[in-house]
Amino acid sequence: MKSKYIKFMKALIGLLVLIFISCAGGKGEGDKEPNNEIDQANDITLSQPFSLTINPKEDRDWFKVNLTEQGYLRVQASQVPEEINLEIAFALYQEWEGKKEKRLRGWRRLPDALFISEAGTYYFVIKDDYDNASSGKPAQIKVDFLKEFDPTEPNNAPEQAKPIEFGADLKIAVYPVLDQDWLKVKVEKQGYLTIKSKNVPEGITPEVKYFVFDEWADPKVKTIRDWKKLPDACFVSEVGEYFILAHDNHDNGASETPYDLKIEFLDEMDQYEPNDDFKKAKAIKQGDTLNLAIFPTGDQDYYKIKPSKAGKIKFLAKGFSDIVPEIRLYVLDTKDPSKLKHSSDWKKCPAEFDVELGKEYFVLIHDDYDDASSPKPFEIKVE
Repeated sequence: MKSKYIKFMKALIGLLVLIFISCAGGKGEGDKEPNNEIDQANDITLSQPFSLTINPKEDRDWFKVNLTEQGYLRVQASQVPEEINLEIAFALYQEWEGKKEKRLRGWRRLPDALFISEAGTYYFVIKDDYDNASSGKPAQIKVDFLKEFDPTEPNNAPEQAKPIEFGADLKIAVYPVLDQDWLKVKVEKQGYLTIKSKNVPEGITPEVKYFVFDEWADPKVKTIRDWKKLPDACFVSEVGEYFILAHDNHDNGASETPYDLKIEFLDEMDQYEPNDDFKKAKAIKQGDTLNLAIFPTGDQDYYKIKPSKAGKIKFLAKGFSDIVPEIRLYVLDTKDPSKLKHSSDWKKCPAEFDVELGKEYFVLIHDDYDDASSPKPFEIKVE
């Protein structure tokens, strides 16, 4: 009987010790105070969970880990007390600088990840988002390392843009959140860059933007076509390098699974390009038959004409598909010759307009809602 009592008491004492440890501040192996400054950062072991307590208010806990290759440092949290919203920031330690922290990125909610481009010791700090809450209950933190899965990285700046061959099978990933990937292609003649994607992970909507790059300019990149969802195309009029920036459309999605991206070049099919500005308008006359294309989406084509007689001018279209050709006439603004003012309403083909003899008109042709395009040329007859 006495032996059973002794065993019972030992078990009870052991249980009480465990309860005391879990309730007495909740600091685990990876979270030992003081660690409120970067030079007090605790060493942690990858993939080994540890407990963390935000107590008192404004408590900040620093940690560090040694990494040996390119990839992603990922930090996750579980069992977080309801009153706490954990945020994280990453940094490098500058022992000999006036400010010891060199921030790699601002505060973000957990879970979060940081792209690691080279081996080294990386630091991170965790706190409550507004520094106005605390809890004696611990949260569980897990830190792990993901080996690189995006063959285009590092390419987070235009100077790091990955050279791409037309038609190559390319894998690309959006990871972590806010990841943006720079790519570049070399163009030998006027035509169109076309981009398409497949096998895109759920939660990601690929979007691209196009630039030319000049290292001597400020800024170094100049936009030639703004953000567009895939598939998309961009008109390029000159030989040279063109830069493409890809991301998730709202910068709030991420996936460790790469998707397929293909960049190709399409030869020019419209003899009148470039004519997307009235200053580049091509001269036409009554009796001409235009062979043109509305491509890519948003394409607007300008022409100019001086009617041979007063009265009516008519535009007839045939052979078009996927688009609805629409036409409007403009004249130069006499108060500001660098601008146009419209002299007619928009009209779908067949479109007829009143014109004056000898007056120069600018003809703008586009898809009626600027939301469709086709690389297939069609004809417009001018009567």
